Amino acid sequence: MKKLVNSMTGFGQVQEKIDQTTISMEVKTVNHRFLDCAFKMPREFLVLEDEMKKKVRQYLSRGRAEIFINMTGEGISSKSIQVNWELLDQYLNALDCIKKNRPVSGDIEIEELLQLEGIFIENEEVDLDENLKEKVLSVLENVLQKVHLMRQEEGKTLKKDVLNRIDEVKRLTLQLKEQINTIQNEYRVKIKERIEEHLTDVHFDESRIVQEVAILADKADITEEITRLLSHIEQVEDAMRLSQPIGRRLDFIAQELLRETNTIGSKSNNVQISKIVVALKSEIEKIKEQVQNIE
Repeated sequence: MKKLVNSMTGFGQVQEKIDQTTISMEVKTVNHRFLDCAFKMPREFLVLEDEMKKKVRQYLSRGRAEIFINMTGEGISSKSIQVNWELLDQYLNALDCIKKNRPVSGDIEIEELLQLEGIFIENEEVDLDENLKEKVLSVLENVLQKVHLMRQEEGKTLKKDVLNRIDEVKRLTLQLKEQINTIQNEYRVKIKERIEEHLTDVHFDESRIVQEVAILADKADITEEITRLLSHIEQVEDAMRLSQPIGRRLDFIAQELLRETNTIGSKSNNVQISKIVVALKSEIEKIKEQVQNIE
């Protein structure tokens, strides 16, 4: 099945009658780092758990899936009662010994026998034939299809929102790029002025000052960070075109976007740059929050 940008949040519910038994099945999924399945169902269906997990993996790659199964009507198991004769004989022999060795008289009644622990053994046989197995798995598939459709629909919304926000991140990054030369020139002038203010020796080396200013200005250069930001933005756009789960990849890229933005913020004291950095961080945080729910 073709993979799209899917959300990890989904819900599906199906009720189907199988002979004299009604099976109600509900599946809900939420975000999770890996695929995790939790079943709440009658013990008769425990033998199907592995096959059910295989079915879930056909539709889901990540997320916590909770599968609830309820059964009403005619059951698929039969119970029988057996007498534990060996244990009963031990009880009776023990009673005989008590009568022989202690001044105790009287006969034990059937009501008293019923109170003896372990006298009766309850056996339960599950009649889960191949036909019923297939039907139960078919019901699960119907539910998973509903879940998958819901995750797809929400995934479209998430994709649209993330792409809109990444467009805004790109716009803000290009604004930063336009400011690079202006910022560097401003930075050189400020550093030079501060150095000259603190110089007491009239015979200072002008070329040495220019060299030191250039070194300090290079340390404040944000060109590399902007280049990496644009690269990460392109990676997000490329990931959105992939036909496989991309949630973890997007989460990593979002962290890298935030890291580069923080570096730019720490390098510059320019008011305009600070404003752009704040706006960038706001958009990236929102992207990071959204991709947490992408499969």
